[in-house]
Amino acid sequence: MRRSFRTKYLIQKNRLKSHSASLYRDCLRAVSVLAAIMALTTVLIYGYNYFVSSPYFLIKNTVVRGCRELTEKEVLTLAALKPSQTIFSVNIEAVARRITAHPWVKNVAISRDFPQRLVVEVQERTALALCKQENDFYILDRDGALFKKLEKSDDVDVPVLTGYFREGRLDRRLFDKTLLLMKVLADAKSFPTLSAVAEINGNEVSGLSLYTENGFCLQLGFDNYENKLRRLLPVITALNKKDLNRGLLNIDLRDMGKVYVERRGELEPLSKLGSRKGLRT
Repeated sequence: MRRSFRTKYLIQKNRLKSHSASLYRDCLRAVSVLAAIMALTTVLIYGYNYFVSSPYFLIKNTVVRGCRELTEKEVLTLAALKPSQTIFSVNIEAVARRITAHPWVKNVAISRDFPQRLVVEVQERTALALCKQENDFYILDRDGALFKKLEKSDDVDVPVLTGYFREGRLDRRLFDKTLLLMKVLADAKSFPTLSAVAEINGNEVSGLSLYTENGFCLQLGFDNYENKLRRLLPVITALNKKDLNRGLLNIDLRDMGKVYVERRGELEPLSKLGSRKGLRT
């Protein structure tokens, strides 16, 4: 009985020694692996820092493309690149955010052209019109966004939108209809094209009126603009034949059955053109 207990004790002692030795080897192995990982990480960090800061990759040239309203110098100022930066150390997302903060910039794409050049592709907004709000004008782009207040430095030659703000609030219904009208004008192949328009006025009672550069006021109402403008050609032809295409004229296209023509500011109708009796089209 005593011998059996001693035997069990010795067996248990040997197992403990064996387990301790195995645990020691495992710890030693883990420490070795950890040390190797740390050494490799240190080498990689050092190599990366050396690589990205190498003079071989210093930015020597930044190409800016797509500028119309902005200059290359203005874009580079917004980018705020440091003279000592390498092509790897530039935070492209941060640079893009700084450039797109400018109201004229719609989007920007920045790419690395190895080994020493950055390429900045700028997509600017395209001015479609100026929208009057009280005594100020705001620039409208092709997406329908009023993206900035007009300043002296803004060189834009586009139609002016009036009558859309009342007590500081935008009449969204008229505004959306005007965007539709301008799309029709932009796609037009004959008079009036968008480039021939000086002003578009929105009125909550009478709808839209279009003023052209040559003095015509085209009253269009609230809808069906493309078909209404299509009926204008025979009227212009008649005016040309009678040499009456000069001066300020009202051409009312709101009635789909007739076109009314009269001089602006006068009650007397134009002779032999049907005047307020209308021209059948």
